[in-house]
Amino acid sequence: MNWRGILGTAILSFAGSVLVAGSASAQPASGDGAIKAANQAFYVALSARDVKAMEAVWANKPYVVNIGPRDTTVRVGYADAVSNYWPKTFALISRMSVTLTSIAQLRTDGKLAWVVGTENAVIQLKNGGAPVKFRTFFTNVFEKEGARWLMVSHHAQPIP
Repeated sequence: MNWRGILGTAILSFAGSVLVAGSASAQPASGDGAIKAANQAFYVALSARDVKAMEAVWANKPYVVNIGPRDTTVRVGYADAVSNYWPKTFALISRMSVTLTSIAQLRTDGKLAWVVGTENAVIQLKNGGAPVKFRTFFTNVFEKEGARWLMVSHHAQPIP
């Protein structure tokens, strides 16, 4: 099975499901702890609005996907879409805090791992106004590259 089939199978296996740990870069692989550390590294980079740390979290692959909670399009490809998304997004925000509130599922087949759960976000835009607070469901998919788990998909969906 190719990577698309594997990723599709992983996404379908938890599509009906409704995920917490601190470093700003993906960690060496050693079971669920390494996957949780890689997942948490994404949130540390996100909350710090740290482009370099975000680069360390993501796989630089043409098939990575990012869908933020307010996105209207699917960003596909690290070099073409995802790597450009974060600096542009962070430039609009003066303060951001995204914290995991629950992990509903964490699974791996040894090559891919997925983490599904809920998160809380507080975002302060640079143009002022009151902070925006919201909750989302999230799905994060990681691919094992050597000894590291790197993000290949992030999807956040607001909870109504």
